[in-house]
Amino acid sequence: MGGRRRRRRCRAKIEQPSADTPPKTPSSGSSGSSGLTEERVAPRKIPSSSSKPYEEEEVISAPERKRTDPCTLRLVLLNLIRTFYLEALSRLPPARLWSTHARGVLVAGHCYGPLSPVDNILVNTIWHDTAFPRRPTVDFHFGDVLEISPECIARIAHRSLEGLIACLLHLCPSLSRDDALCHLHLSKADLSRAIASASDSVSAPTQAAFLKAAEEAHHPMPQALALFISSVLPKVERDARMLLCVNRALTAPELDRLSDMLVPSPLLEDLYTPPPLVTSWVASVIKSRIEGCKYSQETSRQLVETALSKYAQQTGQHYELHLVCGINLFIQSEAFWHINFLARPKDAAGELPIYFFAEATVAMGEDDEFLEEDIVLCCPIKPAGIGGCGACTAQYKKLNHPIDKEHHGGLDDYDEEIGNGEDHWDYKFPQLVDFIMFDAEKDCATVRHIEKRFPPRPDGDESAENLWITEM
Repeated sequence: MGGRRRRRRCRAKIEQPSADTPPKTPSSGSSGSSGLTEERVAPRKIPSSSSKPYEEEEVISAPERKRTDPCTLRLVLLNLIRTFYLEALSRLPPARLWSTHARGVLVAGHCYGPLSPVDNILVNTIWHDTAFPRRPTVDFHFGDVLEISPECIARIAHRSLEGLIACLLHLCPSLSRDDALCHLHLSKADLSRAIASASDSVSAPTQAAFLKAAEEAHHPMPQALALFISSVLPKVERDARMLLCVNRALTAPELDRLSDMLVPSPLLEDLYTPPPLVTSWVASVIKSRIEGCKYSQETSRQLVETALSKYAQQTGQHYELHLVCGINLFIQSEAFWHINFLARPKDAAGELPIYFFAEATVAMGEDDEFLEEDIVLCCPIKPAGIGGCGACTAQYKKLNHPIDKEHHGGLDDYDEEIGNGEDHWDYKFPQLVDFIMFDAEKDCATVRHIEKRFPPRPDGDESAENLWITEM
């Protein structure tokens, strides 16, 4: 054991961030104060869409010959929408994010509506979690959600894009799907601007247009969402914008105010769907996955805390976990972990979290705990570029990697715009979030897909101990 650790110590060179060379900042940062002093290294924060118009934000460059390629446009939009979700997750206070809103963002927080994409995600999430609160049961209790998978983020990005396309095509039927992609690309996935770009004569989206979007995007409550966006939100849009325009994390009281204004009265009974029939076999599959996810989340939490401790020693900057946004384990001469996570400065209430990448070797401490010498690299990164790692690409893990620091699995040819160059990110249902935040009263689609994907065993055995291991 000791010999292996000494060899690793020699091989894994820890890159020392230098205070003289701080990471680059976005080309158009947020207007608010970052909360960092002159002496501190200023890591990149996810730019706020609420404080500045989208046309002023950094746009991922692309060769002109790729501009008209629909596949490329779609990939650029998916990567852009993915950053919207990372920003939305960074704006929510941790306690509410972990207990409630992580599920809302990834299941119902679609980015179409009358506001900016990030604000639409937040408003649609808060509305859904207020109107259709999850009531966990003893059988399906997970606790706080500190980790979400890159597959979950990729899936909701795909669904939002499909909703944007469907809404635009409904309002502008003369457009082709490729035309819709072009207008969404020009507008940076802002529906209102895409509509203005596509036609000067089209008015605001109707309830029918939003219903089409919600259905194409597989929203769990499409009729209720369409009614909310078209009838309820316009009445409180000004007040909602004022609450969301701050360049900091939202507070719990602000979320409560948003909840009260977005759901002023109980919904009509006919907007609710009948509860699913959860058989004993489906229940055993869900509970098995929940137990596996608890183990995975604890591993990720411990890795992040160790990486941030190492980072604090190197830089003097102290951060704590906000949310794990993706992790991958791969073998390359030995086993390595790659992980993305959001971390917020300690003792700095309201300051927005920073997006990080870390690489670690397999934990060698007692009880498989990570030690600081297991951390190969920990650094803030830009959340936009996907790719740069052959190991993660091979497993279709949509993680962000640093482009200016060496890491295992790195690629010499880094395509910052589209990452892989191919679109393999349509992840199937169900995903991790569908198990750990299962709602026995509403999640009919999850039950149907579990029955299809995990059929009962022919021998009648309802034991499902190891099902969680596959496709986490």
